[in-house]
Amino acid sequence: MIFCVRSAFHQNSTIHRLTLDGRLIHCTCQLTHECTDRVIQQRKAQLQQEGELEKVRRKRRLDFLDVLLFAKMENGSSLSDQDLRAEVDTFMFEGHDTTASGVSWIFYALATHPEHQHRCREEIQGLLGDGASITWEHLDKMPYTTMCIKEALRLYPPVPGVGRELISPVTFPDGRSLPKGTNCPPSLT
Repeated sequence: MIFCVRSAFHQNSTIHRLTLDGRLIHCTCQLTHECTDRVIQQRKAQLQQEGELEKVRRKRRLDFLDVLLFAKMENGSSLSDQDLRAEVDTFMFEGHDTTASGVSWIFYALATHPEHQHRCREEIQGLLGDGASITWEHLDKMPYTTMCIKEALRLYPPVPGVGRELISPVTFPDGRSLPKGTNCPPSLT
């Protein structure tokens, strides 16, 4: 639940739900959950149709929702509808802000470096020529543009990364080790 930090009364979810902002957030969350539940139920119904289940299992790559629907927990049971909804909500509604931020920073980086922007434009225009839309097949034929996108995302990551510098060497159970001064994710420290 999202709380407003401007008022101490809004720290309590019961009180917060009585406010206009709280009711709006609650209604928005309900609408979101209904949308997600509808997507899950529609996919479950499709998988019940004769032949659809086997067709999906033969696919080389499964959709994220299909992976979740086929997933089994450690005890052998499937994910509950509530667990499915939590995962699908995250996937459907959390990625848009990082994508928008990433694209914005890519445009910023290209705008501040017109020589690279011009080279990317030439590469794409040379590839498309007749004004066609970019397809999956085009992506591996744009090395310079890909390099610029990756560099912009390295310089301006849409999701912050947290690292730690080791102050002493670390040896793992399998015998491998990292020397002092290595930058690594916090999970290793």
